[in-house]
Amino acid sequence: MRAPLCLLLLVAHAASMIPLNRRKKQVGTGLGGNCTGCVICSEENGCSTCQQRLFLLICRDGIRQFGKCVHDCPSGYFGVRGQEVNRCKKCGPTCESCFSQDFCIQCKRRFYLYKGKCLPTCPLGTAAQPSTRECQERSPNQKKGRRDRRPRKDKKPDHTPGLRSRQSSLKPQ
Repeated sequence: MRAPLCLLLLVAHAASMIPLNRRKKQVGTGLGGNCTGCVICSEENGCSTCQQRLFLLICRDGIRQFGKCVHDCPSGYFGVRGQEVNRCKKCGPTCESCFSQDFCIQCKRRFYLYKGKCLPTCPLGTAAQPSTRECQERSPNQKKGRRDRRPRKDKKPDHTPGLRSRQSSLKPQ
């Protein structure tokens, strides 16, 4: 009776040690113990699965890549929620920050934002704003950077031709 009881206690103790060993392996990574928010983490690759509300960000260091769990995707990335995993995906090559792969919020240098796209030049009918790197719609009366100087048809000219000569002839000499 005593031997089966000892065997049962030994098996129970061994079973309780398995989760502790796995947890120690997850925390002790070469990433400085950076498995915060990870469900599955390895020494070589970092996180491969994150807790439910976090995003998996794949970072590269030369040819090596490793996963990291983050609350928000960093600038240059956007978050995609999936059924099994939430991921940070890289914005397009001209975007500084984006809402999705097809919709930029801010452009990189030498590009201008127009309707969610980053363009090298602003389209016809818009003007580049260098401070914000955006294309703004021009008013209908504006031409490239200057006002339309043609007199309006409904406005009378400031002087009437021949008025000066009539005024000078009426003045006493």
